[in-house]
Amino acid sequence: MRLGSNYQKFRNHLSAGGLIYAVYRGIKYFIYLPQRRNCKRKQKQIMLINGKLRIDYLDKGIGMSWNNSPITENVHFNVGLNTLGLWTDSSKAHWQIMDQGEDYLKVKVIFQELPLSQNWLIKLEGDHQIYWKIDLEIEEHLHIDEFRMVCGVNRKYKTWINSFQEKVFPRLNQYWQDLCLDNVFTSFVGVRFPTGNTLLPSLVFESCDDSRVFSPLVQNTPLDINTHIIGFRKINHEDERDYPPGCYQLFAGRIKLYEDNYLLDKKIEDVRQDYFKSTMKRVSAISEAKELKVMLVNLPWQNNGVGGVRAGSRWPHMKDLSEGNYLPFPFFLAYATSLLEKNGIKADLVDAIAECLSEDKFIERLLGANCNVLVVETSVPSFYHDLQLLRKLSNFGFTIILCGPNSEIYKFEFLKENRFINYVLFGEYEFTLLELTKIISKGKKDLTFVKGLIWRDEKGNIIKNHPREPFDINCLPWPHRDKLPMEKYWDLPGDIPHPSVQIVASRGCPFGCSFCLWPQILFGGKTYRVRDVTDCIDEMEYLVREKGFKSVYFDDDTFNVGKARMLDFCNEIIKRKLDNVPWAIMAKADLMDEEILDKMKEAGLHAVKYGVESASQELVDRCGKCLDLKKAEQMIKYSQHLGIKVHLTFSFGLPGETKETIKKTVDYALKLDPQSVQFSIITPFPGTTLFEELDKKEKILTKNWSLYDGHYSCVFQPDNLSLGDLEESKQHAYRLWLDYQRKKRGLLGDLKRFYNYAQKDGLGNAVKKTKDYLNYSIFHRKKFIGKI
Repeated sequence: MRLGSNYQKFRNHLSAGGLIYAVYRGIKYFIYLPQRRNCKRKQKQIMLINGKLRIDYLDKGIGMSWNNSPITENVHFNVGLNTLGLWTDSSKAHWQIMDQGEDYLKVKVIFQELPLSQNWLIKLEGDHQIYWKIDLEIEEHLHIDEFRMVCGVNRKYKTWINSFQEKVFPRLNQYWQDLCLDNVFTSFVGVRFPTGNTLLPSLVFESCDDSRVFSPLVQNTPLDINTHIIGFRKINHEDERDYPPGCYQLFAGRIKLYEDNYLLDKKIEDVRQDYFKSTMKRVSAISEAKELKVMLVNLPWQNNGVGGVRAGSRWPHMKDLSEGNYLPFPFFLAYATSLLEKNGIKADLVDAIAECLSEDKFIERLLGANCNVLVVETSVPSFYHDLQLLRKLSNFGFTIILCGPNSEIYKFEFLKENRFINYVLFGEYEFTLLELTKIISKGKKDLTFVKGLIWRDEKGNIIKNHPREPFDINCLPWPHRDKLPMEKYWDLPGDIPHPSVQIVASRGCPFGCSFCLWPQILFGGKTYRVRDVTDCIDEMEYLVREKGFKSVYFDDDTFNVGKARMLDFCNEIIKRKLDNVPWAIMAKADLMDEEILDKMKEAGLHAVKYGVESASQELVDRCGKCLDLKKAEQMIKYSQHLGIKVHLTFSFGLPGETKETIKKTVDYALKLDPQSVQFSIITPFPGTTLFEELDKKEKILTKNWSLYDGHYSCVFQPDNLSLGDLEESKQHAYRLWLDYQRKKRGLLGDLKRFYNYAQKDGLGNAVKKTKDYLNYSIFHRKKFIGKI
């Protein structure tokens, strides 16, 4: 065992049981090592044979072959487990033969680093089947997160199977590849179709236990291991991860070999039909339900392991590493859910992004909820992904209602081309949804008077009703939160403490930024409505004192409109003695003055986000932002003077942008010295003034909506720059910012960061980060510095 691994294990024991426990475990381990070495002895070759099938007892494993050709390779039969974040497996254990018969073998697998052993029973059941049973013996209390029971199978198998799912193994490379690693329970996994002249039977690995316990695992190993991995995962729930001393049955399963692929095809088809029948039963239950049940959803959205941000975001996009845990609260979905509940409509909300649900797990969740209406909030960059999943969901008989800040769904052609979508809600949709569900529940078909609705009449004609006028947001109940994973919603300007909760005190914006999505698509223009101050602080007080949140972020489009209201707001916080609760806001810098900021600081304001966009007043004016940069700079500096943390946002690509204005903007950002900063490429979302202006000038380069993500690409031709100029400028800006931060920290700050990394992630990771930093500073920094 490597020194780094021993060190990490000691730290985990220290965290789990304290210093005495960690020292005790360390002493026991070092006493135990010589005993284990003395026990090691070379085993004679032991085999079980029935026809062409042979089982071999290896030095540290059980292997299987067919007609002298290996079926399993490398890891062979293997059991791995995760304890306190560390993985170990049976190949690292000490093995002893306990008993042997003509058709069975009993083996004890003694783990060297854990107070744990396993008893394996391997039994031949005829010449095409093996029974594998695993029991645990635990000597001391253990915390186990996950088990994996796997077979390393011959790399010549071409295809892998998971129930009725069947796919081709990709070519092996130098990395581990997870091909099927989700949390949806499975009937069996397997492999088939060996390549070349190797005559191997197809293989199916089945669990004999409850099929709702184990999920599939299919992997490719690196070339140096050179095998495919198939098997099962058992992920323990949080309340099932502590194992006191005792004996436990872990797993029982069968490995079946098929020389005749027709029999395997029949087995796969039987599973497919069983799944179809059970699905149809669920669909029938949904369609026969007399009472309407509405499920509002933020669909899963992942691409190559990267998660997206959709509902609740004014800038939907795929996240990058710099964002960490960032995730906004889905306000429109949450308000709509609470409004339905308040009016007697059964409703629930599933945020699949916050819950990290896979598509399969999400579908399983919906089918188990017995709902019959789905309300789905979509976005521009997730549009194609969302439609693909909704097409699949339509097969289950749901009524599908689509909404969200995406003007493409507001067109007549959309419902014509996508008949699996039943209704579209355009604009602010809470009261539109309420009226629609009331009419549906009564069985009525005339929807003419539901404002904000696009629908089909009985003849299939597409009808777009009148838009809904801006309404008094005080008519909305507080948003639904009780069943949501509130700890996952993460927006912490100025590092306000977590758990933090997001609230809105107003809706809309009276200004006219040409690129801004929500005001133009959802709110229909420069509308601005505020909540009653007393009600807003009631919600804040309830969430802090009753629900235990440690800070509050007011995620308004523009929080600080109206000086008198701002002062009343702060006075109410002080009056209720909530001024010790850190809070943050998104605000317009030139609407501030010293009196407002002084009062906000007194009331506990900890941080503020200001949108600046550019250092060029001309560019700011052109985009309709109505921001006085000189006044903004004064208020930014005064905020910092009061100790209020400042986060600034800047965008590249505004009309008239040049290399000089970009350089000026980056220099300006460094000069203002905020605590944190965001640089992005302007995204002209369809339906905004910016998109229409660029489209009219034929400067929109693509209408592939999945590319409309200002983190990674530019979708329009800038006035004075190339696409590469903007994309590179964003990268260079962040590099300059990080370089500025390093200089500002100095050597003492770097040492402090090293210490914090070592405390949090371990000494090895801290050293690695330091090596990466030195490598960048010496060899790569010069590629970025001075390039803008």
